[in-house]
Amino acid sequence: MSSSDNPKFDMKAFANTLVEDIEKNRIRLPTLPAISLEALLVVNDAGSSMADVAKIISKDTSMAARLVRYANSPLYHGVTPVSSVKAAITRIGFDAVKNAILSLAMRDVFTTSFRPIQDRMEALWQHSVDVATRATQLVAHFPHLNKDEAMLAGLIHDVGTIPILIKATEYPVLLEKEGNLDKVIDKLHMPVGKFLLSRWNFDPQLVEVASSHDKLDRVPKGDQVDYVDIIQVANILSHQSSSESRWSDLDIRKNASCKRVGIDLILGLGDIEDDESHSQFSTMLS
Repeated sequence: MSSSDNPKFDMKAFANTLVEDIEKNRIRLPTLPAISLEALLVVNDAGSSMADVAKIISKDTSMAARLVRYANSPLYHGVTPVSSVKAAITRIGFDAVKNAILSLAMRDVFTTSFRPIQDRMEALWQHSVDVATRATQLVAHFPHLNKDEAMLAGLIHDVGTIPILIKATEYPVLLEKEGNLDKVIDKLHMPVGKFLLSRWNFDPQLVEVASSHDKLDRVPKGDQVDYVDIIQVANILSHQSSSESRWSDLDIRKNASCKRVGIDLILGLGDIEDDESHSQFSTMLS
């Protein structure tokens, strides 16, 4: 019996309660680290400089080290490695450092003190990193798209799952059977992700990624490949390569986003698990 058929569980009521809990701060959602929020305020200040941002980030040794690793990652191929926060920001670029800070802060969002969902949360993070890595490979072939934005889009595409997992700890019917929880996540994670990222004032194109990445019948607004296309393709490839075999029967040659991105390009990517950049991205974001 599925959760939707169980008379003790009402998915619509669960969704309404979840949204109300988020609105009224009744659910203990993970938040961005304080140092990240402080740095973002400085980045968004038109009168700030690289030195101002570096000063804020340098106050947190962990974030500083992660930003230096980010600047030395496969995203940025410098002749020599950088070793300081200021040099890292210079290499990344002031305009791109906002996405870098958000990407590095996401690891702290995908954490929980609720033991019943720890494994699910960790698996969600690993999947998000995999999608982000694949997205950066794909986006390199589309000059009108940004690699940092694609990285962040991959990391946040399933963010709507987090509040659902946390709320599910109050519902034994969802925790007792994986299938029950999977059904609720499949149904609700995109609208919840849209709601959550909108409240966090994320860019509209990232909100669209969270709200549309699993809509395989999606009709894009424009002619050019967009971030939803990139993340949908990366997501499909990630799921097809994992043991859970979601979309294992999906033919990429018939998927609209795959056709827009390019079947030959997708088939030519190779096995990402054997790509050194995959482990480097994982290390960078941890």
